[in-house]
Amino acid sequence: MSIECLNQALKISGLTPTKKFILVILGNYADENNSCYPSYRHLANIVGLKDTKGVQRAIKQFEEMGLLKIEHRKTNDGGNTSNRYHLTMAMGVETPAGVETKKDRVTQPSNTKDNTKEYINEDFAILWSVYPRKIGKKMANKIFCKYDEKHYKKILYGAQRFAEQNMGTDEKFIPHLSTWLNQERWMDWFETDEHGYIIKPKEIKTKNNLAG
Repeated sequence: MSIECLNQALKISGLTPTKKFILVILGNYADENNSCYPSYRHLANIVGLKDTKGVQRAIKQFEEMGLLKIEHRKTNDGGNTSNRYHLTMAMGVETPAGVETKKDRVTQPSNTKDNTKEYINEDFAILWSVYPRKIGKKMANKIFCKYDEKHYKKILYGAQRFAEQNMGTDEKFIPHLSTWLNQERWMDWFETDEHGYIIKPKEIKTKNNLAG
């Protein structure tokens, strides 16, 4: 995993939550040379897309934005295999030219009881798209917004790891996102010192750069 690539992916603005999630996955899979080669199908499965067309369009857009370069690979017998992606977003550029830097804010419908609106920022929208159980969005948003923004990247990283761990798990056995946040379960994916402060992400014991 390239921490630099992952951090840069989280900083890119102007993408839909699904595209942002795909970019974050690529950043997470990137090796020490900032490259990875997950298949379209593998990425679609993680994101929750039924087909690979959305992944292909997203990666093509990333290439046009200058976030990555695509290396088309062949097998020894001349057949096609998964592309290798060389991520260029980790070269000191947080947001490529032409990409909107203002964070989008998505509004929920007005609450007729108190005539107020719930606001969901881009970070929570990504978290919601990542988390494997879609129940209790309003409550989860309130709990998420109580955390300092400095924790958002760690929470998103933990949610991604949790989602990968629970692929194929019956939804009824997965806690609501609000419960997961209240219990600070995202910290399960980090090493801490004797005082409880986060040191670094835990080593992932699954195969990297899965070709699906």
